[in-house]
Amino acid sequence: MALYEYKCEKCGEIFSELRRSSEREDPIVCPDCGGEGKIVFSTFAQGGSPESCSNRGDCPSGST
Repeated sequence: MALYEYKCEKCGEIFSELRRSSEREDPIVCPDCGGEGKIVFSTFAQGGSPESCSNRGDCPSGST
């Protein structure tokens, strides 16, 4: 099981759902308005390691 983030195409609400990997792309309903949610990349998933940003000098953790 993994925690995925979705954004509602109707109201724009971002919500999380614990689902199996095989269910990741299955249709999901927004808990606020009932619209369809589409998977988005969470900021956590985009983080990366200090090694990946050390050459750019823009590490959020202050690593260089």
